[in-house]
Amino acid sequence: MRARLQQLVYRISGSYWFVPTMMAIASLIASRITIAVDRSIGLDWIEMFPAAALNQPEGARALLATVAGSMITVAGVTFSLTMVAVSHATSHYGPRLLDNIMRDRGNQITLGTFVATFLFCLMVLRTVRSATDDTGPDNDALQTALFVPHLSVLIAFILTLASVGVLIYFIHHIPESIHISNVLDNISRRVEAKVDDLFPEMLGDAAESLDQKPIDWSDAIPIRSQHFGYLQGIDETGLMEFAGERQAVLQLLVHPGNRVLIGQTIAKLKKRSSVDTGTPENETPDELAAAFHRCLAIGNIRTPTQDLFFILHQYAEIAIRALSPGVNDPFTAIQCIDQMAHSIVLINQRKLPSPFRCDEDDNLCIVTKKLTWETIIGETFDVLFPYAVTDLNVKRHLADAITQIEDVSNQPELDAELHRIKRQLEEASETQD
Repeated sequence: MRARLQQLVYRISGSYWFVPTMMAIASLIASRITIAVDRSIGLDWIEMFPAAALNQPEGARALLATVAGSMITVAGVTFSLTMVAVSHATSHYGPRLLDNIMRDRGNQITLGTFVATFLFCLMVLRTVRSATDDTGPDNDALQTALFVPHLSVLIAFILTLASVGVLIYFIHHIPESIHISNVLDNISRRVEAKVDDLFPEMLGDAAESLDQKPIDWSDAIPIRSQHFGYLQGIDETGLMEFAGERQAVLQLLVHPGNRVLIGQTIAKLKKRSSVDTGTPENETPDELAAAFHRCLAIGNIRTPTQDLFFILHQYAEIAIRALSPGVNDPFTAIQCIDQMAHSIVLINQRKLPSPFRCDEDDNLCIVTKKLTWETIIGETFDVLFPYAVTDLNVKRHLADAITQIEDVSNQPELDAELHRIKRQLEEASETQD
C-alpha cells in the first residue's frame, strides 16, 4: 500500500494540472475572503489610502473584465508554448523526457498564476454593483446599493502586475528549459537526489556484515505475478511484515524498473523451519500472491521513485539520438558521457547495499537481487557503447572519462568493469583501423 501511495503522490504532485488547480482553488477562496472584508470594513479605510480607491462601479467592471479576458487568453498561449517545448523535447531528446518538462514547476506556476488571476477577477466582477442596478423586487437594500469592493479590485490589480512579471519570466524560461545543458543539469540533480535516497539502504535495514550461508530455494513456494507492467516501487516495511507474519524468508527476483509478466515468478517464500508457525492458515497460492502484491506498485510506465536506472537511461537516450545520422551532434553525446561519469562517481562514494535484510531480532527476512557494478556499468556505458564507437571524438572522450573515473575509484569491481570497457574500446579501434 505504501508503494502505491508513493506512486500516487509522485503522479499527482508532478502532474501539470495539480499546481494550477491548487492555485485556482486558492484564488476562489481568496476572492470570497477579500469580498467579505470589503463588505465588513466599508469605505472608511479609503480615506487613509485614497490611492486604493481606483474605480467607480463602471471603471471597476471595465478593469476586472479586461484583466479576466486577457488572463484566460494568455493562459491559452502559455499552454501552447508549453506544448511546443514538449514536442521539441520528445522529438530531439526522447519521449521519456516528457515527464521532466511536464513536472517543471516554472511552467506549472505560470499557468496557475494566469488561471488564478482570471478566476479572482471573475468572482470579484460579479459583486460590483451600482445604485441603478436592477436586482429584482425580492432583493434587499444591501444588494441594490452601490458596492465597489475596492480592496478586492486593488488585489486584482496587483495580481495583474504579478502576472505580467510571470509572463516575462515564462518567455525567458521556456527556451532556457529546453537548452541541452540545462536538460542534462536537471537530470543530474535528479540523479544526485536519488542516490541520496536509495543508497546505502534500499529495503528495510541492510545487514552490514551478515555471514549468510547459501539458502536452498528448491522447496520454496513460488509467488507469481498477477499483473503485467513495470515494477515501480516496493513497500519495504510491508514486505518485512509479510515475511515476518509467515515466519519465512522472502527472495525477491525482480527490482524496481523490471518488466513483469502475468504468471512470472517474481519471488520465492521459504519457511525458516519445518514447523508451520505462520499466522495465515490454509493460504492458497493466489491469496499469497495477492498479499504479496499489496506491497508492490506495478504500472504501465517506469518511474524514478525507486528506479535510479530510469534516470540514468535518459543520458543514454539523449546521446544515442544525438549520434544518429539525422542529428549528428557528437558534442551533446560528449556532455552525456560527462554526466554519466559524474553519476558513477557519486555511486562510487556509497556502499552498495547488502542483498540481505533482517528484522529487529536479526532474523533474515528478505533476500534481494544483489546490485553489482557489472549491472551499473551495463546500464550506463554498455548501453551507449555500440553508438559511441561509431564516432571518433565520442569514442576518445569515453576513454578519457573512464580514465578519470579510474583515478577516483575505490571499488575493485568497478575497476574491473572499467578495464573491460577500455579493452572493448581498443578492440573496436583495431577493428575500424
